Amino acid sequence: MADKAVERGGCHFIAAQTADGKPTIAMELFHTVPSLATASIAFELLGGTTLAQAKALAEAMNERILGIVVAHS
Repeated sequence: MADKAVERGGCHFIAAQTADGKPTIAMELFHTVPSLATASIAFELLGGTTLAQAKALAEAMNERILGIVVAHS
């Protein structure tokens, strides 16, 4: 990433259900990362994943992930 412009931001993850009942994990930024200012980021989970499993996964992600790194060429 030495030749790329890099943006960083702290984030956390929240488990939720979509309108059709599928569990998902959304990423929320603590501060605006300019290139993601108008974006929302969520992760689709494998079929059969329960909301309780999604919550456990989001909790584990929050314990291990500090933030997001966006690199531009």
